[in-house]
Amino acid sequence: MHSAIVSTHLNPGDIERLQRFIEGRDAEMGFRPISDQAWAELSHGPVGRMLAVQLRDRVGNVGAYAQAVAPSPAVPPDPAPDTPRPDRNWTVEIVVDSDDPVRINQLATRSLATVVQSVIRAGGTHLTWAVQSPTAAHERVATTFGLTPQRRLYQMRRSLPTGLPAAIVTRPFDVERDLEEWVRVNNRAFAWNPEQGSWTTANVLARMDEPWFDPAGFLIHERDGRLAGFCWTKIHSSATPPIGEIYVVAVDPDFHGLGLGHSLTLAGLESIADRGVIIGMLFVDADNTNAIRLYDKLGFVITRTDCLYGGRLRDPALATLEKNG
Repeated sequence: MHSAIVSTHLNPGDIERLQRFIEGRDAEMGFRPISDQAWAELSHGPVGRMLAVQLRDRVGNVGAYAQAVAPSPAVPPDPAPDTPRPDRNWTVEIVVDSDDPVRINQLATRSLATVVQSVIRAGGTHLTWAVQSPTAAHERVATTFGLTPQRRLYQMRRSLPTGLPAAIVTRPFDVERDLEEWVRVNNRAFAWNPEQGSWTTANVLARMDEPWFDPAGFLIHERDGRLAGFCWTKIHSSATPPIGEIYVVAVDPDFHGLGLGHSLTLAGLESIADRGVIIGMLFVDADNTNAIRLYDKLGFVITRTDCLYGGRLRDPALATLEKNG
């Protein structure tokens, strides 16, 4: 039996306990089971509102952890009639202590039920559940709550070095010079993406506090004195062997059509290989056919699929859950 501990603020002891729990699952699964954004919000605090749910057994061991976040209530409503207000659209990630389908069903269901109840009380109307490499057990839990696949992400990999020239001049990121302009260009380039397209300087500074951050692997390309594009890389040193990720790559829309995305990706892969890493990796939306076509030409293959399940929160989903035990 697990007790649910719900909080809107985590004390340092909670944060340390949950970091150890997640790092333990990382060692077992081969990848950290929450996003970098969720990890940054756990470690440094959220930009908006956060709801934390811990399921602990009788001796205090964490069986599951759910972290839900929403933008600040100060965010204005979206004028589109069918789009939920940003501050009422929560995103949750859940870490369970086992890959066993029965345990996933039990603990993820309990965690999600607690999150849904709390989010409804907080005025939330929509929920997105982000799941890395979902299984049939995750699909069943999502269905229980009326959440359906809204977006899929592919992880793609290739061996390094590529043997292909980048043919582009880059320089390292300079926080004093580039921070605000990088945020502006990033948000313009990802205006279609509700997560990546709403970054703030705080998001960048939180990443810079992470042990993996290396300014030499954060490449900036300029044209006509402007930041035209960038390729931010990340080395996953705990992986065996280490993996180099194209963390974020984008081109300012004013410079589209020049082939900069292709060149910046190659520059990033070259930077990763120069640091002795022999595997390159990136994530891409499953419906971004142009990007997938580019990465396919660069020798990447799909190795994992993640999913975002979403839907409107409805009390009947909870009633069904309670009825079924």
